[in-house]
Amino acid sequence: MSERRQKQTGGAKTQVRILVASLTLVFLATAGAVWWYFIRQRAAMQEATAQELRAVSEGKARQIASWRSERLGDGRVQMASPVISIAERILSGRATAADRAGWLDVMTRLQDAFLYTGAALSDLDGNTRMATRGAPPDASRLRELARQAVRAKDVQLADLSLDSRTGRPMMAMVIPVLDLGAIVLDIDPARFLFPYLRAWPGRERTAETLMARREGEDALYLSELRHRPSAPLRFRRSVASLNLPPDAALDSGLLYRGPDYSGVPVFAIIRHIPDSPWFLITKVDAFEVDAPERRLGWEMAFITALIALVTATGAAFVWRGQRARILQEREAWFYAACNDTPAYLWMASAETENSFINTPFAMFLGTGQSRLLNTWTDHVHADDAGPARETFLESLRKQCGYTHEYRVRRFDGEYRWAVSTAVPRFSPEGTFLGFAGSLIDITERRLAEQKLLEANACLAADLAESTRKERQIHELGARLINAYEDERRRLARELHDDLSQQIAALSLATGNLKRQIPEGRAEARAQSDQIHEKLVRLAGDVRRISHELHPAILQYSGIAAALRSYCEEFGTLAGIQVSLETQGSFEGIAPDAALCLFRVTQEALRNVAKHARVSMASVELKRAGGLLQLTVSDAGVGIDPACAPAQAGLGLLNIRERARLVRGKAEILTSPQGTSVIVQVPE
Repeated sequence: MSERRQKQTGGAKTQVRILVASLTLVFLATAGAVWWYFIRQRAAMQEATAQELRAVSEGKARQIASWRSERLGDGRVQMASPVISIAERILSGRATAADRAGWLDVMTRLQDAFLYTGAALSDLDGNTRMATRGAPPDASRLRELARQAVRAKDVQLADLSLDSRTGRPMMAMVIPVLDLGAIVLDIDPARFLFPYLRAWPGRERTAETLMARREGEDALYLSELRHRPSAPLRFRRSVASLNLPPDAALDSGLLYRGPDYSGVPVFAIIRHIPDSPWFLITKVDAFEVDAPERRLGWEMAFITALIALVTATGAAFVWRGQRARILQEREAWFYAACNDTPAYLWMASAETENSFINTPFAMFLGTGQSRLLNTWTDHVHADDAGPARETFLESLRKQCGYTHEYRVRRFDGEYRWAVSTAVPRFSPEGTFLGFAGSLIDITERRLAEQKLLEANACLAADLAESTRKERQIHELGARLINAYEDERRRLARELHDDLSQQIAALSLATGNLKRQIPEGRAEARAQSDQIHEKLVRLAGDVRRISHELHPAILQYSGIAAALRSYCEEFGTLAGIQVSLETQGSFEGIAPDAALCLFRVTQEALRNVAKHARVSMASVELKRAGGLLQLTVSDAGVGIDPACAPAQAGLGLLNIRERARLVRGKAEILTSPQGTSVIVQVPE
């Protein structure tokens, strides 16, 4: 039954998943098509904007180039007219009053007909010989223009520059008069050039045409700017920020996307004006260009969202119906699983304390119902009922789980120890639904715990007794070592104060006796010498034994000097070269700590001589971080772990015990490559 139910549930889930997957694929395909259409339309809009800008730029460049060509043509007509002869006579100083009046009349009519701002006749030094109405021209400007025209021997159209008199941008057409000077006709670009730039054939509100020229590493703006009225010939911008190629590459127009002079992102076409040092910038703000694209994007997003909403609604209806069927099947499966398990399971809702108990729990309590008809605490031991209910109500208020142990009456009247564990249940929206819990019979565990507690109490008593005996053993060891050191000091003092003095007295007596032996008794004198030498060696042996028993240098010169003396003496006697290295200052070391380090060094070096089979050993003593560390190491055969306790004997135990007495620790590191004894003692 359970397997068939699972197969039916699995088949229904598969059908729903296939339907939802199909709807999802349809939505994704539709969204992909909408996105593809949007990308294509955006590219088409941007291309249309670029084509419009390119057409406007090309038309304006052609207009400006034609205007420049017309002006140069007008100048060449004047260059071939009689006015040049009149100007020649004026510049050469041969003019009559009629010549002057005639030149002035021609220039005035030419100025009125072609809207020149003014006309002047200048020699090569910038001196104005004749001029129409207005303020006198700038001499330095006239000199420069006249010389350029004479050098070129052709009509010149001067570039835009700021007029020193008015501060406005001006340009000029210069007609050379042989090698004598030139006729300079001033042109106001605001009357001819700038209107070409202001005109725009389209409906774009942010469209603008600018004119500029290169000056070194900068682009100098020549025309009026919408957001900078005083920009002409005053506002500059780095050419590097525009990333412009050479002028020849701008003849066909370059598409530029980036910030303009005011920092606003724009679409622009940058084009060189033929036969001029100028280039045009026709631009439209990117915000205006992107407006149709944004509108299309919103429309596409709305369509996509609508499709998604329809798809999601359909999938939600299908999924909800299937979920309802699955929940019903799961509920039936849940009750079957709860009743088939041997565990004692229960549930409580937020309003009812007894909403469900499974069949094993009902059999344990002796009831045939799936929920208790009376209060559940009626089945709890009287001594445990109050705390158990308080724990339940507290967890209900806090909406949190709990674990509590109490005694529960079984169907046969016997109270059994049980542990009740509950966890809170919440809906997907976070609403508290109640508790789900289990009851586990732990009577056997409680009995085992009681026995374990009793066993632990016995073990604790045994451990305390063992600890006390071990402490007594350590105290006895400490007293033995202290007694051992006291006896060594006493023996050393006796050897030094008594035996050494007696040997010295014998040595003196032997010397006196030798002096009393006649020269002729050579054999007696030789025996006297032998006795004296033996007494000297005996004195040295006594002194060495006294030093080993208790070195006086340790008391008067410190641990470093005592170790150095002992290492030298040990090397001489044992034939092993011992190197000593010290780090830090060793003043103020406690006598107990110094004696411990000295005895450890003696024991470790004796072990090297007995077992290591080496000719070299090293001793290192350092003081740092509040610790004294002694390291005695060799590169010998090491200690075999299998026979380490037997090989170590009492020597290593003595080292550890001495370190423990001064609150230090000893560590013996051994390997086939050698052995190291490391002792650390607090200062």
